[in-house]
Amino acid sequence: MDTIDPKKSFIKHRLYRHHASIHRNTYVKNISKLGRNLAKTIIIDNVWENFQLQSENGIFIKTWVGEENDRNLPDLAVLLKDFVTKKVSDVRKALRRFRDTLFRLFVNGDTNPYETVRKLLDTE
Repeated sequence: MDTIDPKKSFIKHRLYRHHASIHRNTYVKNISKLGRNLAKTIIIDNVWENFQLQSENGIFIKTWVGEENDRNLPDLAVLLKDFVTKKVSDVRKALRRFRDTLFRLFVNGDTNPYETVRKLLDTE
């Protein structure tokens, strides 16, 4: 995260495992507790259950642990910066439109699904 956004220009707050609480026998990150506008809040996690309370705000990211050449977060950062520069009014609506596309790209082995989705944003 520090490499992608060293000045915290795009990513203002971060939540980690110790910010999670137990909900129905699993850890969740309840971003409504932040007191932030959920139309402008995204949660990125490699465990879907962590954002189940605000699933429309969530982006599932492939697990990166132990992969030295992982590019998922830097590639995703390009899409997130587009949300900021294009002044997306409600990230939930934007994510809803592309969530199925992201899933299909992941399943079909797209090596850079976030870039593919970003290109789709550019054509709109």
